[in-house]
Amino acid sequence: MPIFGSSVSLPILVRIEGNLLDRVNELLRESNLLFTKPLIVTMKEIRSMADEVSAGFKEPHIHEITDNSYPQVEEIEEVIDEVRPDVLLGVGGGRVIDVAKFAGSRRILPVVSIPTSLSNDGISSPVAVIRFRKGTRSVGVNMPTAVLVDLGAITSAPLKNLKAGVGDLVSNISATNDWLIAYRKTHEHYDTVAALLARKSAFEMLDARRINLTDTSFLKILAEGLMLSGIAMGIAGTSRPCSGSEHLLSHAYDELYPDKVTLHGEQVAMFAVFTSYLQDEPSASAQAEFLKRNELIATPKDIGLGFEDFKRIVKHAPSTRPGRYTILEEVDEVDSEKAFRKAYG
Repeated sequence: MPIFGSSVSLPILVRIEGNLLDRVNELLRESNLLFTKPLIVTMKEIRSMADEVSAGFKEPHIHEITDNSYPQVEEIEEVIDEVRPDVLLGVGGGRVIDVAKFAGSRRILPVVSIPTSLSNDGISSPVAVIRFRKGTRSVGVNMPTAVLVDLGAITSAPLKNLKAGVGDLVSNISATNDWLIAYRKTHEHYDTVAALLARKSAFEMLDARRINLTDTSFLKILAEGLMLSGIAMGIAGTSRPCSGSEHLLSHAYDELYPDKVTLHGEQVAMFAVFTSYLQDEPSASAQAEFLKRNELIATPKDIGLGFEDFKRIVKHAPSTRPGRYTILEEVDEVDSEKAFRKAYG
């Protein structure tokens, strides 16, 4: 009888608790991750947290970046060539961790993700969002070797960033629906385990009904959900569990209205209400109510968009990711207008 199996790359170590920053090396060593010469990637405004992490190592080197642009990645690579570290530690928000993951993958170095905010699922995903000269791209990278979330550090993050993380998580419902649609229509690979992880994380957040971004118990739920979303992408070998038509609409909005762009997580959650109605998703109305109740971006009007602007975004969206089949391939203007009215009144 044949034996079937699969091989999935996952973080070796995951810890989500308080007071981790000054214990990073200790926790890594407990998991036999014996690093001595880390390159710590961070930003100026959170340098004090990076200093706290570095205190536990013998030969740390800290390098500050300013954004997630490709030149910053190249700068990190130059530092790697000079310092010869044995690990990269990303201490910061999504931009820091994305740059660390991308540079680490290009230089074949392990990366430890130490988020100081929870704005998206990049804390553990095999994807990095990098700004190139011709626009922002999501690129495939290696999974972080470890993910260490200090809940105390997270409580000092801007509330708007945490709201974005909540929105990014809820949008998994729309994304997984699109993935299943693509599987049925085009026979694209579909991984049930990955989809279940992504959906479970989203519905746990939706079931919370009211969020409390100053409560460490709630922040732990958010951190676990975003981490599991990243792992779902690792299992699937694609961003499909967490990125569907709602992300295409967000990318289209970014391209067409760059001066109005808000945080990615809130954008995709708002667009996900619309796509969920297109998909006949039973939780669509609950998603809309959740966004309003918790004062997230809930309608296009909240970001200065009218219906004509919205139609333009819907038309442009598929071109932002050619080849990614979503519900947008199956609807016409009449369907879109009906879903728009249901989603946003």
